Amino acid sequence: MIILYLSKAGVKKLGILKIFKILNYLLGTAVVVASFCIYYVTKEIIPLYIGLAIITAGPLEDLLIAFIKKSPSFSSDDKELYSKIVDYATSLAFLVLLGLAVLKTIYT
Repeated sequence: MIILYLSKAGVKKLGILKIFKILNYLLGTAVVVASFCIYYVTKEIIPLYIGLAIITAGPLEDLLIAFIKKSPSFSSDDKELYSKIVDYATSLAFLVLLGLAVLKTIYT
């Protein structure tokens, strides 16, 4: 499935993967901003945990993996290994932050 849209350069093709990527960033940004606003206003910690979890598993992970893949000092095997380490570490951090949010609901 290809969707066409107009831009300054004319009509461009926008694939389904690109659409999902854009939607993920837009929705993630909206949830994080809402979470931080709720935390700022109410001082409730749960929205902060959720916002930090999204940042950790989203843009932070993407940034670290991009840094690893672009680094000339790593071999291709090292890039693969370190990318997997970052993936697992950010997934673990994501789960810890969500776990803290769940526990906070119990011990409030």
